[in-house]
Amino acid sequence: MGSTLGEIRHNEETYYDFGTKYTTYSGEGFSFAYPESWKSVDTSQMNAPSIKAAFSDQSSSVTFADNMNLTIEASSTGSINPEEYANNIVDYYTQSGSSIGISDYKKTSYTNKPYKEYSAGVLEGAYKHSSGTDVILVQYLIPTNTELYTMTLTYAKDTYNQDEIKDILDSLSITTSLEQTAPTATTGNSSATASAADFFNELTPYITEDTAFMEQASYDFFGKHNDVFPAITAELSKKVQGLVDSNVTTRHLNKNVANYYDQFVQVSGEVISVEEDSSLGATFSIVHVMDENGNDIIALYPATTGDLLDGDYATVIGAPITNFSFENVGGGYTNATLIGASLVVAD
Repeated sequence: MGSTLGEIRHNEETYYDFGTKYTTYSGEGFSFAYPESWKSVDTSQMNAPSIKAAFSDQSSSVTFADNMNLTIEASSTGSINPEEYANNIVDYYTQSGSSIGISDYKKTSYTNKPYKEYSAGVLEGAYKHSSGTDVILVQYLIPTNTELYTMTLTYAKDTYNQDEIKDILDSLSITTSLEQTAPTATTGNSSATASAADFFNELTPYITEDTAFMEQASYDFFGKHNDVFPAITAELSKKVQGLVDSNVTTRHLNKNVANYYDQFVQVSGEVISVEEDSSLGATFSIVHVMDENGNDIIALYPATTGDLLDGDYATVIGAPITNFSFENVGGGYTNATLIGASLVVAD
């Protein structure tokens, strides 16, 4: 749509928030707030029908104008994992950004920020604009099975206002129906739900160097709870947290892990190491966590862990698979419990 400021005035509402004066723009199926001093941009001149509304600060005499826009575009993959989209954006800007005026792009952070009960996230990066301006780029990504909603805020580094950005992101309201359903995996000409049980079963010998294998009781439990591996939406995250047996500790797992094949457990501690692997066609992670009692957990997680790094602290929720030992770099062996992780969250 290519609305001018006069044409959209009837869809606006002005209000103040902590000294900043905002106006609410209401489009078809969505609304959001923007600084009242900003002006509407005629999107019909952009040759980009996915841009549904755009505003910029045209009051400044500097060469770069702070701006924002909301896009709604068809999803090419059907993925509902916002971090996958964030990683694709980072790859594109890093490799081809200079062709669209984005030079020396660097990702600075990715944060999960659910929209209501839907999985969503915020990607932040920095780049050099063609005008020579250092720019901060913030993108709020809300994927559905068919579309990707993206609110993009672009500020010169000198005018970057974190509180203002938070206000605008929090103001976004989508009134159309959203759907986030985990995609299915296809084999040949038939479709079947991707099996968490098969994933963990196949990788258990690899992780344990063929010293341990998944038991049938464990396999059946993963099959029963396939939908929460991984728990990539806010709704699934809440669901799996409610299934945790808080009475089970690493000491119980060390004593006899077979007693807990049919239970969700939670372990928190320092991240000793975190590795990601995409050799199977989709990213999975191997996270080594040591809890406060010095007990070791190896979490096999069928997704990326985002910005989680060695030395961070994290909470792992999942189901135990087996106890095993591995050779450590200092000599000797470390006893550990392998967990099929549903959720890995940085503390």
